[in-house]
Amino acid sequence: MRYLVLFLLALSSLFAIESRSFLDINDKPIVLPEQINRIYGSAPPITFMLYVIDDAPLVGVNFPQTNKDNSDGDKFLSKHFMSLPILGGWHGNNIPNLEAILNAKPQVIVTWDTPLLNEKTAKDLARISIPALKVNIDDSRNYPEVFRYLGKVMHKEERANQLANMAQSYLDELKKFVASVPEQERTKVYYAEGNFGLQTECDISFHSEPLALGGGNLVHKCVQNSILGLQEVSFEQVLNYDPDVIIVQDPAFYKSMFTDKKWAMLRATQNKRVYLIPKSPFNWTDRPPSFMRIIGAHWIASKLYPTRYPYNIQEKVRAFYQLFFGVKLSDEDMKTYFSL
Repeated sequence: MRYLVLFLLALSSLFAIESRSFLDINDKPIVLPEQINRIYGSAPPITFMLYVIDDAPLVGVNFPQTNKDNSDGDKFLSKHFMSLPILGGWHGNNIPNLEAILNAKPQVIVTWDTPLLNEKTAKDLARISIPALKVNIDDSRNYPEVFRYLGKVMHKEERANQLANMAQSYLDELKKFVASVPEQERTKVYYAEGNFGLQTECDISFHSEPLALGGGNLVHKCVQNSILGLQEVSFEQVLNYDPDVIIVQDPAFYKSMFTDKKWAMLRATQNKRVYLIPKSPFNWTDRPPSFMRIIGAHWIASKLYPTRYPYNIQEKVRAFYQLFFGVKLSDEDMKTYFSL
């Protein structure tokens, strides 16, 4: 009987090891601890995903929690998250603080698997002996799968499956809706970034993906060639594009558009079809391009096709925030934070 018990224990241990086996950033198998108590995301989109699954193991963030692109963290995010140290990361033109990451002692690092970052990330991580995994979120359609994968890593399968199921449902709804809009009737949209609205994104770019997911015909045609994006354009180009809708990132620029004689020449401005992207607690579309794109794409679809969009965007936002952030939004919240 004693030998049988030992055999069963050894067998269960073997299965446990196999269940905790993952491929690292070099596609080599590694075995993670049964309990992950300390974890680090290499870039904001990854860190935000880890946060909504379980913020307790997070050891740091990539940039300040309060910044020009993300706001109202005190309202929506945990005290633990808001107090985490800034460790940097691999995103945009940023570099991580490897010494600070080592001092934080994460058991595993989750990296952003994208060809625009992989070489730099792998080179830096080779200098520190911390297990590292990679997940690809350049395409928002990957989010459900990535949520489930991270749920296994963090031993939070039930929570991750809930998030994945809502993400999949929202994405499926968008796909079905956009397919119902004929190509020739797609709304022409310009994505205005920067202090003067003269930075934008290519139509083939993960930065502009929410606009495409929402059924937009992006007017700036090119292919993203850097992790940062932010393509420079002239006002003459924008005037020539003469979009139906303009989606704006910068609040100060948004306010100035309606009194600026140049921008008043555009059809979108004249028709008051210019919309400022919500940023509470994370940006709904980009900067960084996180899972918020899922609700952001629905919001964009509701703006591009106000008479065709078949859902109640307020109900969509309420359900999303209840699940992802554990926040019940009031009518006043909807107006204050999202202008809905």
